Amino acid sequence: MRGKQLGILGGLLIAMTMFTTNLFASEIEIGVVTQKSSAYYSADVLGEKAGYVFEGESLTIVEEVDGFYGVLLEEDELVYVEKSCLQVEQLEEEKDEAEEVTTTNEVVNEPQPVKEEVAPIPKKEEVKISKGEEVVAYAKQFIGTPYRSGGNSLTKGVDCSGFTQQVFLKFGVKLQRSSRSQYASNGKKVTKDQLQPGDLVFYGYNGSVNHVAIYIGNGQIIHAPVPGKSVCIEPLWQRGCAPIIGYKRVV
Repeated sequence: MRGKQLGILGGLLIAMTMFTTNLFASEIEIGVVTQKSSAYYSADVLGEKAGYVFEGESLTIVEEVDGFYGVLLEEDELVYVEKSCLQVEQLEEEKDEAEEVTTTNEVVNEPQPVKEEVAPIPKKEEVKISKGEEVVAYAKQFIGTPYRSGGNSLTKGVDCSGFTQQVFLKFGVKLQRSSRSQYASNGKKVTKDQLQPGDLVFYGYNGSVNHVAIYIGNGQIIHAPVPGKSVCIEPLWQRGCAPIIGYKRVV
């Protein structure tokens, strides 16, 4: 009797090992979108739509269900895309360089040059810019930085929320890591008519945020858009088919 129980237990362990192996194998596959396609919250074309995926996007495949692949979007949101719309490729394993971005208030004790006092020139007014305009000027330095899912480096690669987080960190503003959390927890809401340079603009579907950008004025934003593209300036409304959900001011 005991021998029979051990045999059953051994069979279960083998099955679990095979399942785990398949799971890890699926985690290193990516699917390249071959054409614009609908994404669903379940593996059913009659199910609720989560939005769209666009040609050229690279998506991490985590499971296969009937005629669908389960893929992860930017905020680790699981959606399902029809297999016919993805070209599966093997993802080369690479070790991401974890780059810790820190700011300090340390004062370097270096010899300071002697400043000569200069009398102010009458009738000359200093041009003052807002903190938001300072944020925009700093963000523009990183135009061309490649999009990288989960990236936190303003020079090597960032995703949308990594870009906003690291830009504002320069000015002592600590934002949450995901666009959804930034919208929920950081700053105060403003209306479109109240938008100022440096405000955050959030996009998504059905009230669920999945993208964030920085408003720079004149109806334009700067952001890290999608895989395959780089940090760039675009019109405020241009985010594929994702509508604007709201605006927040954090400086």
